[in-house]
Amino acid sequence: MNLFSGRATALDLTASARALSFQRSSEETVLAAEFHRIKEHFTPLLVPGLFNSGPHHWQTRWESAFGLTRLHQTDWQNPEPEDWDATLTAAIQQAEKPVLLIAHSLGAVLTAHWLTRHETSRIAGAFLVAPADIEHTTHPEAARIRAFAPLPEAPSPVPMALMASRNDPWLSSDRARTLANHWHAEFTDAGLTGHVGSDDFLGLWSHGAKTLVSFVQRRLQTS
Repeated sequence: MNLFSGRATALDLTASARALSFQRSSEETVLAAEFHRIKEHFTPLLVPGLFNSGPHHWQTRWESAFGLTRLHQTDWQNPEPEDWDATLTAAIQQAEKPVLLIAHSLGAVLTAHWLTRHETSRIAGAFLVAPADIEHTTHPEAARIRAFAPLPEAPSPVPMALMASRNDPWLSSDRARTLANHWHAEFTDAGLTGHVGSDDFLGLWSHGAKTLVSFVQRRLQTS
């Protein structure tokens, strides 16, 4: 700190940046250990939405930082419900441990539908983030996913958590709580984080990771 001007010096700013980097590194290390424990009991499966999850998406960060598996669809731009359902089914059948579905946007919608249409003994639980509200959104890309409507209203047959933002163009806050109520899902407010996707630059999104870890510890059976 410059004692005369009261302004931070270059040295102060460098030290602050290093401290922040260390804090983030430490947090990532702790979360990596938690995800390692999760993987001892479950197969976490990332289920992306329309257009897949880009390089700045939290799913991509989790895939890299925590060694998670991502579901790969044949066509990310023009999704067909039957094709996406079949791909998810195949991945679940190939998993060696009970599957923990970690889904975003249209992937969350796909997951909610899948759970109502299939036998779920291989599913440990579902963590849904910002499910796309096909019936109510006015988003310009909504026509691409119209075939996935309507959203199911039946309670989830497995433990479920839902996180949603207050300013999501695909899903209003009130509607998110309504869906959570329909599905008997734990609801967590994700704050003002848009669609919680690639364009929101959330980095590792530690809030979501910590919420998932808490959900697993409290709700999922490990034996």
